[in-house]
Amino acid sequence: MKKAKRLLALVLALVFAAAAFTACGNKDDGDEGEVENKNVAAPGGDIAWPEGMDTAARFATQVGGDTLYAVFNGVQNRTTAYFTPAGSSITITSKATTESEKRTEYRVTLWKESYGAREYVTGGTMYFTADGSCYTGTFSGLEPGNRYKLGIAYDGGSYYISGGLTVGGLAQADDLDDDDSAAA
Repeated sequence: MKKAKRLLALVLALVFAAAAFTACGNKDDGDEGEVENKNVAAPGGDIAWPEGMDTAARFATQVGGDTLYAVFNGVQNRTTAYFTPAGSSITITSKATTESEKRTEYRVTLWKESYGAREYVTGGTMYFTADGSCYTGTFSGLEPGNRYKLGIAYDGGSYYISGGLTVGGLAQADDLDDDDSAAA
């Protein structure tokens, strides 16, 4: 009976190990193990900071018209305050740099306010290159009237990103509280 239990435990362990290895099958052969078909911002765009924006701040936001501006200097993770899109899409333009030679991208994630908390929007991750050039991308399928926020994250270990981004196509944006800029 003990041999049968041991054999069954071994078979189950092998099945779980095989399942774990096949779950990793959605990764490509890239250095960073990134998911295939990821949403990558395209080169291009332009950022003109509004008058009075503190572009040297560690993290700061400012609203001007239908655009939310955010600057970040030497950060790994931050979130914006909540905003409401004017329509079903928003456009993000970003320009950033990093000291790392291997990790040259960071991600912006989209979060929806839900019953006093936030929930990740499926498909709401966009990758930006941190090489000092502008990149632009769009999140679509948003629900006008709902409130969203962005997470900015860089998986650089001991390295950080510096730069900024704009979020265009907004009807309204909240002021950034100190609690809002905590890691996403």
